[in-house]
Amino acid sequence: MADLISTELRNHMLSAYFAGGATPTQLYLRLYKDEASITELTELSEIATHEQPGSGYSVKTLNPADWTVEEGVGGIRARLADQTWTTTADDWGTLRWAVICTSADDTGEILLARDYGTGKTVTGTGANVTVDDLFFQIND
Repeated sequence: MADLISTELRNHMLSAYFAGGATPTQLYLRLYKDEASITELTELSEIATHEQPGSGYSVKTLNPADWTVEEGVGGIRARLADQTWTTTADDWGTLRWAVICTSADDTGEILLARDYGTGKTVTGTGANVTVDDLFFQIND
């Protein structure tokens, strides 16, 4: 589940559906280390130094096929399919955040963020790092 749902996302959705506004042309999935602190006001440029630097990591470009819209418990969900990276060196450390944003660089907007709390510690070469159960829900 997304722990942070930005004002930008809510505005984009309502504008696109009701007012003929534009939606972002592409969405991206990025990972951030434990030191990052993400709130409603956080800009991508503010947390750039905390993005995962580990070997085998790259920003993932998300496609419409990566999403399903489904009836969830208590509402309708847009759910992201599991996304996996494979480490190529033992240098990932601890991850805390999975972020959906509007750019592959540091100029876009954060739309959703998943906080793993105490973090996910990644060790070893060839380890799979999977972001799972990331969804946005509109409650009934």
